[in-house]
Amino acid sequence: MEQKHIAILNIPAHGHINPTLALTANLVNRGYRVTYPVTDEFVKAIEETGAEPLRYHSTLNMDPRQIRELMKNKKDMSQAPMMFMKEVQEVMPQFEEMYENDKPDLIIFDFMAMTGKMLAEKLGIKAVRLCSTYAQNDHFQFSDFSKEDFQIELTSEQEAALKNANLPSFSFEDAFKPAKLNIVFMPRAFQPYGDTFDERFSFVGPSLAKRKFQEKDTELLNDNGRPVMLISLGTAFNAWPEFYQMCIEAFRGTKWQVVMAVGTTIDPDRFEDIPENFSIHQHVPQLEILEKAQLFITHGGMNSTMEGLNAGVPLVAVPQMPEQEITARRVEELGLGTHLEPEETTVASLREAVCQVDGDLEVIKRVKDMQKNIKDAGGAERAADEIEAFLALAAVK
Repeated sequence: MEQKHIAILNIPAHGHINPTLALTANLVNRGYRVTYPVTDEFVKAIEETGAEPLRYHSTLNMDPRQIRELMKNKKDMSQAPMMFMKEVQEVMPQFEEMYENDKPDLIIFDFMAMTGKMLAEKLGIKAVRLCSTYAQNDHFQFSDFSKEDFQIELTSEQEAALKNANLPSFSFEDAFKPAKLNIVFMPRAFQPYGDTFDERFSFVGPSLAKRKFQEKDTELLNDNGRPVMLISLGTAFNAWPEFYQMCIEAFRGTKWQVVMAVGTTIDPDRFEDIPENFSIHQHVPQLEILEKAQLFITHGGMNSTMEGLNAGVPLVAVPQMPEQEITARRVEELGLGTHLEPEETTVASLREAVCQVDGDLEVIKRVKDMQKNIKDAGGAERAADEIEAFLALAAVK
């Protein structure tokens, strides 16, 4: 039997690529030939899954300092369609050339990778959509649950640019429209209005696998009996040195063994008088640290939130952008931890938030219940099952 070819199309961001790695490896192990276009930064990660990385050039590579400034200044959201229009214009011809003589049997695309949807339509093949964050329907829309204005009003010049871009069926709103199969990387219990989503949505929970490309050679934890606290603002919104300094002052000399990841734009050596109970690094093997942690101070990114809950760790969320604010409030609403607004984050409020969550038996019970929901959701294995069944059904029709 001829080997089936699956192409996975994504955007060059850890928060979107990391959730797909275990799924990609699972599909490869099931005998599919998987190709995965990526920028240079992610080649090693894709190679580790057994899939074939195909290098391409993207316009979306941004320094974390630029991303933080963009969010902090709350610039006009109308930049988003133009940014993605430029990306589609840059990337679509590259993908068309890649697959012109190597047509996939199935395209799997992240909801933000509009080129995936467009390429599938152009090639006339079936496609599966991945949701690395919340799914949306008539009952749940980002715009209804965010304090920020998600309404995008384009100028006449921007509308003309979109119209003249010569892009097939280009629409920024298409990113939020469901496909015939939508894989959602969270359990239904965490999705707001989860019971209102129909059979097109499969809530498989996080798709987790060890990430050797992010592992450090040094042992980060001491066997000193102290409870472990992980502090990380993720990979994109982490350029906030003042926050890390507040954490140092808040938990200096406390019972905690603190492991803190500060991101690639900050040199850990810039911090003076580092307490003996702190270990500061640009990045850490988050999954491995969380296995031993008792508390996680996080930005509330969906991957980090799911990874923390999968490990059964209560959360203190300090969100950096609108989607993370929704997640931070969801964490508090479900009793899985608490959250702080960035502008209200101080040494004192950090201490208070940690005291509020630490050792609370009700919080721990709810976190363990959500951990069970995550385990029962099926993860990468169930996602691969759903995709395999979809592909088999498509072949019959």
